[in-house]
Amino acid sequence: MIIDYPAHRPEGSASMRVLTSGIEAVELPDLRFDLLCDMACRMFGMAAATIRVQGTSKVWHAVGSASAAYAELAAVIDAGDGSPVASIPFGDGGVGRFSLFGPSSRAFGADDRRQFEQFAALAEEQLRLFELAQRALRRESDFRLLAEASTDTIIRGDLDGVRLYVSPAVEELLGYAPEELIGRRAIELTHPDDVPAFMALMQEVRAGRLRGGRSEQRQRHKDGSWVWLEAFIRLTLDRNTGQADGYVVSVRGIGHRKQLEAQLKHLAEVDDLTGLPNRAAFSACLDLAIARARQEGGKFVLFYMDLDGFKQVNDTFGHAAGDAVLRETAVRLQASLRESDRVFRLGGDEFTVLSDGRGGMDSIAQAQRLIAEIARPFVVDAARISIGLSVGVACGPEHGLEAGRLLECADRALYCAKKAGKNTVRLHDAGAGA
Repeated sequence: MIIDYPAHRPEGSASMRVLTSGIEAVELPDLRFDLLCDMACRMFGMAAATIRVQGTSKVWHAVGSASAAYAELAAVIDAGDGSPVASIPFGDGGVGRFSLFGPSSRAFGADDRRQFEQFAALAEEQLRLFELAQRALRRESDFRLLAEASTDTIIRGDLDGVRLYVSPAVEELLGYAPEELIGRRAIELTHPDDVPAFMALMQEVRAGRLRGGRSEQRQRHKDGSWVWLEAFIRLTLDRNTGQADGYVVSVRGIGHRKQLEAQLKHLAEVDDLTGLPNRAAFSACLDLAIARARQEGGKFVLFYMDLDGFKQVNDTFGHAAGDAVLRETAVRLQASLRESDRVFRLGGDEFTVLSDGRGGMDSIAQAQRLIAEIARPFVVDAARISIGLSVGVACGPEHGLEAGRLLECADRALYCAKKAGKNTVRLHDAGAGA
């Protein structure tokens, strides 16, 4: 008697969907259906049992040792021939089939059928779990391919900042092989000046408060140099508990961008002709000096200067000669100042100096040194050119701690120096109706 069950699933068995193309690709190397076949042979006293799965030519089978007369069934089974005593499909669409072979006189009762259905359910579950595992492996392979093909460095770390995975792109970025960085923390290679901000970011990640963030920092290359990096970090959560379990970060080098930013900053804050900081840089430094004086109670001095007789230089010798005089003026002013002082060109023949001086007679003496330097003749294309320097001085906080007020005081003092005959210095007089 041959029993061929319809494609139904016993109550409580798991549903599944098999990608036969995927099964064919991996050729089902880890499925142990032969064990189920052996158990079925023993349970039902059959000569042989087979399992077939669509999409693969492989046949799993076992031959019962108690029936030597049916030993030759193995060859028949492999060829796909023979009449089973019972056969049952399993899996979605009957992708698999479990068959039992024995003498045609073998009775196969209701209890046998129920037990055989349970065997088929086990085969279905085994096939389902195997397919899930294969899908997971394929996903892992795809993810690894994406990570390893990316020009960005991909890093997986735990909540303590320890790297668990580092993609190969790190070797081009920092010179290290991935295995050299796994098990280490990024902060070990971070530039000391960037450590505080990076630690604050990682504390937010560790506490589970920061879902995603961005940071810029320098890390040490294997050759000892510093590399600017941009990192996009995202917190990861455990799928089952929803609790934070680590982070994923995408890292790229931004050295070229930092160079461009530095160049743009230089162009924005440096005078092209003299190489001195320009008016914008002066405004920023004056604001900083005022803020420091307010917070720490320090003093500073502002020198406001312009050249006497410079218009005649341009009129007599030409603008090229005038430019040469301006460049040389910048050199002389810088050479006459202390390292902590800064000189700026505001435009034309106007210059300023910010000094950490005490004001009063000290600032007058410092200004007189500057005047003496500019009084020395300039030699341009064998021509000796003589000009002068007038200086107005204002002191903070003595004359105020507002940028506009200090500039006004220094400008009035410069006007007084010009009125006094030029080539001289005047300190702002707060009691002179200012």
